[in-house]
Amino acid sequence: MTNADTRPAPLETMDEMSIRKAFGEFATGVTIVASDDGEPVGFACQSFSSLSLNPPLVLFTVMNTSRSWPRIRATGRFSVSVLTEAQRDISAVFGRRGRDKFEHGEWTRSALGNPLLRDCAVWIDCTIEDVHEAGDHFIVVGRVAEIGHRADSRPLLYHRGSYANVVAAGEDAPADESWRQRPSV
Repeated sequence: MTNADTRPAPLETMDEMSIRKAFGEFATGVTIVASDDGEPVGFACQSFSSLSLNPPLVLFTVMNTSRSWPRIRATGRFSVSVLTEAQRDISAVFGRRGRDKFEHGEWTRSALGNPLLRDCAVWIDCTIEDVHEAGDHFIVVGRVAEIGHRADSRPLLYHRGSYANVVAAGEDAPADESWRQRPSV
């Protein structure tokens, strides 16, 4: 172990833009979280993660000022569509306010009645398990009811406030190396 401190220097100020810039170094996937309360509603979300395998749970965070979230919460259910690199335009539309979001892309319905984006990398149909207040966001925990996966897709990434692509897709771990097959949970 060396004595040299090679950590990045601490932020000079803890203002919102400095924190946002630092957090932006963590590359994330891009999803659409959606539901339907008589009219489809949804938003682009980069703060999504698997949470538990048993029971199968996921989580996402949403700003407490979101106009879409109260409508989604009232339904008690939501879907998550994980976007591919070919779906940047859909992410951009869902990242803004507007009523015509679902006119972009092709959509179907899940068994729970949630909108699902065709040709996404993964879709997940959930019921709301729990909601926690955390600063200026809510942490939403969803119980997975059904899931679909396309193995031939490449994810859309978000890094430093803009979109990025995977240069080389990862490979599935061999069946005899189960320790490599665990997801982020």
